[in-house]
Amino acid sequence: MRSSQKGDSSSYRKLLEETSEILRKALSIKIYDPNDREDVLQEILIAIHLSKHTFLPDKSFLPWLSAIAKYKIVDYIRKKERMKKREIIRSNEYLPEKEYFDSEEDIKEYIEEILDKLSEKQRLIIRLLKLERMSVAETAKVMSMSQSAVKTAAHRIYKIIRIQPGGRL
Repeated sequence: MRSSQKGDSSSYRKLLEETSEILRKALSIKIYDPNDREDVLQEILIAIHLSKHTFLPDKSFLPWLSAIAKYKIVDYIRKKERMKKREIIRSNEYLPEKEYFDSEEDIKEYIEEILDKLSEKQRLIIRLLKLERMSVAETAKVMSMSQSAVKTAAHRIYKIIRIQPGGRL
């Protein structure tokens, strides 16, 4: 890294190659999906490139590298968790299978039954989040609420409308 900071491009290329090998081994323990592993590796290498001016030549390289890698891995884990939450919320786990209904009219009646259990504010939050597909941030702005308050309200609404085994509220 010291030579790379002085402009030695062959040293920089060698640094990135050796660093990639070290990181691949470390990432294989923490990230199981090989595609995700490569994506995180690339993110780390980009971060190294963008931050190489922050490396202090009189300090050890590995702790500096470890700090960058740690933050990129944490970013990856947080992103994965957010994606999982979105998938759960977007799924239809709160509605019973179609087999519980004989007609479209039955479905409409069932949805009305669910909505009747909610306050006007709760109905609007569900409508914005689920029917209009607005983000939490957009919903918060429309509702003049904090994002945290929208998330809390949505969670409470989901508990109210959660389907019991057998398709009943």
